[in-house]
Formats: sequence, C-alpha cells, structure tokens
Amino acid sequence: MKPLEQNEFDNGFIASQLKLLRLSTDKKISEIAEATGFTPSYISYIENGKRNLTYKVLRRILLDGFGETLSSFFAKILEDQDHHNKVFKTPFKLHNEDKTTTVEILIPANASREIELIKLHLSPGSTFEEQFKIDFKLYGTVVNGVVEIQNSNKKATIAEGEGFLFRIQVEDILEQAHLKISNVSENEAELLLIFTPPVF
Repeated sequence: MKPLEQNEFDNGFIASQLKLLRLSTDKKISEIAEATGFTPSYISYIENGKRNLTYKVLRRILLDGFGETLSSFFAKILEDQDHHNKVFKTPFKLHNEDKTTTVEILIPANASREIELIKLHLSPGSTFEEQFKIDFKLYGTVVNGVVEIQNSNKKATIAEGEGFLFRIQVEDILEQAHLKISNVSENEAELLLIFTPPVF
C-alpha cells in the first residue's frame, strides 16, 4: 500500500486557479479590481503568476471579489484533483512580506465550507494583522506560545493550551474592523483559527 501523500500547490498553480475562477464566474479583471481596491494591472500580474501571493492578498481577492473563503476555494480545487491515496490537509502555505508569519490553509473534513480554518505560525515578536468589512466570530486555540489578540474594543493575552472567542464588529459601514494577533513569547507561536459567518 502506498504511503499517504500531502498535496501542496505552488504560487503559479493558485494563480491559474484564480484566473479560472474569474472566467467561470464571468467577471472582468476590472470588476475584481474595483471590489478589492487593487488595480487591474495588479490583478492581471497575480493571475499570470508574476506576483507572489500573500495571505492578505489572496484572502481579499477571494472574499471581496468572489465571496469565497480560502477554505472553500481550496475545497473546490481539491474536488477536481485525484483523491486516491492522498490527504488534503494543508494544500497551501502563505507568508507575509518579511516571512515572519506563515498561514496554512486547512480544509475541514465534513464541515461547512462557509467557515475558514487556518493554522497560524508567528515568529517571536511578529504580528498578524487583518481588516474586515463585515462582522464575524473568531474561535481559536493557542497550540504553542503566548499571544496577544486585539480588536477595536477588546484585548486579551492567551497562553498555550487556552481557547478564545472574539466577536469582530464593524462599527460604521464606511469603516473596517481591525484584528491584530501578536506573538509575545520567546519562541514561535502556533494557533488554530476558525472564522465563522456572518463574515462570509
């Protein structure tokens, strides 16, 4: 019996899948650019694999441009792949610009695709920041390390083995809710995060 393999996708493959998603939904590059706030040329560079994808960029394109979560996007890709003797657990890893934060996109088995499930790795002293246009709930567990989580109206320090729940709310329709997760420990921090509706 063959050992189970874990499939990982590179930047070029994801870029081509983004283009296929846009074409299959009959959207123009200009529409995606307008929805995301990126320029049409930047979207074109991404679709052609000429720009490396970060978590924030890919998430913004999927969520604002297509109403897709990262987890649902990868789940759809995996439906078209050969499932024989493979485990699709972490198909893609994204980094921030200075490589201090790594985000693994997880595909939850037998779970609603409306959630987004990620594993977040933070180097000592690094921070993960994201902005959202819509209210949502964030559930999580700190697997390793100690982190500080902050949004516009709440701040908490969470230690290894502890779980948490944050309700992220946009106060004004013209503004965005801000989420900040900082590693305040001396070693790498690792978290499991679940974003749930109504953000999606």
